[in-house]
Amino acid sequence: MWPGVDWTMALRLSRLCARAILALALAAGVGLFVLGVKAQLVRAVLYARHGLGFADPYCTTGYCDYGMFWLAGFLVRHGQGAALYGPDYARLAGQILPYKTGWWPFVYPPAVLLPAWAMARLPLVAGYYLFSALAVLASARLLQAARLPWLCIAAALLSFPAMWTLYLGQFGMLCGALLIYGFARLEDAPLRAGAALGALIVKPQYALLVPVVVFAARRWRVMAAGAAVLALALVLSWMVGGTSCWREYLGPGREAMRALLEQPFPSRYENMGSSVFWMLRSLRFSVAGAYAGQAVVSLFCVGLSWRLWRAGADNRLAVTVILTLLASPYGFTGDMAMYCAVLPLIAERGAYWRNAVLAWLWVAPAFVPGFVARFGVLPTPLLLVTALAIATVWQNKRCPAEKTPAPTPQAETPRQWPATAPKRA
Repeated sequence: MWPGVDWTMALRLSRLCARAILALALAAGVGLFVLGVKAQLVRAVLYARHGLGFADPYCTTGYCDYGMFWLAGFLVRHGQGAALYGPDYARLAGQILPYKTGWWPFVYPPAVLLPAWAMARLPLVAGYYLFSALAVLASARLLQAARLPWLCIAAALLSFPAMWTLYLGQFGMLCGALLIYGFARLEDAPLRAGAALGALIVKPQYALLVPVVVFAARRWRVMAAGAAVLALALVLSWMVGGTSCWREYLGPGREAMRALLEQPFPSRYENMGSSVFWMLRSLRFSVAGAYAGQAVVSLFCVGLSWRLWRAGADNRLAVTVILTLLASPYGFTGDMAMYCAVLPLIAERGAYWRNAVLAWLWVAPAFVPGFVARFGVLPTPLLLVTALAIATVWQNKRCPAEKTPAPTPQAETPRQWPATAPKRA
């Protein structure tokens, strides 16, 4: 097709270039991990010197979101759980933790009050470090139990989203591991898989596609186990927070969530968002237009998930994890640890450029805030779409130098029977 072209040399140069690009991405990822460890050490030193009143370099509230969960548990323990969703929340927060500023509205469902109650049993700082250690260990164990290769586990735990969600004291990495475990063990461990998926009630956006997957796969025992865990969590949260807590969540809590979602872009931490809704808002879409665009994408995610799990496609786990992030209008970089975990599943041995692109998709979320600051547009959903396209569309096409001739079919050798039958004993 290309006479005179030395395909062998071109192939070697292409491989060398792809390997260099992949190595650069891995080096950037290692550097980001080191910076994450350094940030934790700096925070620990600041706390040792100044106590809880230290100025956190990356959060307006010391120990970030963990302080919010700890405060929720504190209020629940003192019978004031309903105040989390009321107008007095910021005032009460300022009285209990006066050194903290910039309180967000509490928009989590009352089911999160169960772990929050446990968090508040310890002092804030000790609880934060214990929670972080348990989150890492539990996530690693869940991913191992999901039978993911060690490379997937390392890609999840060492990624920037994982380091960021740990810094915040959030549930993102743990919920991602629960989702992956639930999907991976849907067939051979339905009760445990259902329990893991039911536990996602603490962050319901992770479970948007769970009913679709369970119905498509026709795993009724998974559904029963998930429903049992869900019912138990609802009852326990009602016992802990009371009826007023749920009433306030379904009233003022919903309005606060809507206001948080629809605020002009960029506000607060939307520059670290991951949703199509916020990307459209960054492109100056109206709220109604952004909702419409998100609805189209969410319906596409539902349809593709159904098709993959009904057909039993080999790539259904990795693709559904990516679709889960695209389907939700509310999500942040810290929720992308599960996306980092499945990227190695999409890689292929010998597909040098494919793997180089995947390596940069692994490290790219760290650079999104800088991109938003420079261009004013949120690109994170495009990273997800690229990974989705690689998993479903991009086939590894080889150049002529890599093609090997098909083996010549061998004629079947006729079976040689003995000339005479063996004598009977």
